[in-house]
Parts: sequence; structure tokens; C-alpha cells
Amino acid sequence: MSELVPIFQSSYLYEIEIAKTKLESREIPSYIKNEYVNNIAVIPITQNYYLLVNPHDLERAEKVLQENDEIGEENL
Repeated sequence: MSELVPIFQSSYLYEIEIAKTKLESREIPSYIKNEYVNNIAVIPITQNYYLLVNPHDLERAEKVLQENDEIGEENL
């Protein structure tokens, strides 16, 4: 199996989860590194979270994450 590569980094887990959901909606598997760090730490710590993908999905995943999700008033 190929080693996973980072595609997105944030100190906020919710941003990583949003990006992961976007990738999942396009059937691109992804994995969160450090997702449970604050669950085992006694004192909450500032931690960077990483979204990882398979190298063969990297280019397609980058395009998905760069898409603009805003809905303009003209689309309503």
C-alpha cells in the first residue's frame, strides 16, 4: 500500500472534517491524522490536524478542495 500524503492542515478539527466530507461526497477516501489527540490529553493542547489521501487521489482531491461552495443569490 502507498503511504498517505497530506493534502490539508488546520489547527481546527471542524475544518478538517468539512474537507473530509467534501472528498467523501466525491468518493475520495481520506483519513484524519491526530483526530483523537485532545481526547487522551489531560490538558487541551493546540494541535495541528492533517487530512491525508492516497497519492493516486491527490490531484483530484486538490481540485475538489479548491472548488468554491458558495451559493450566490443568482442560484436561489
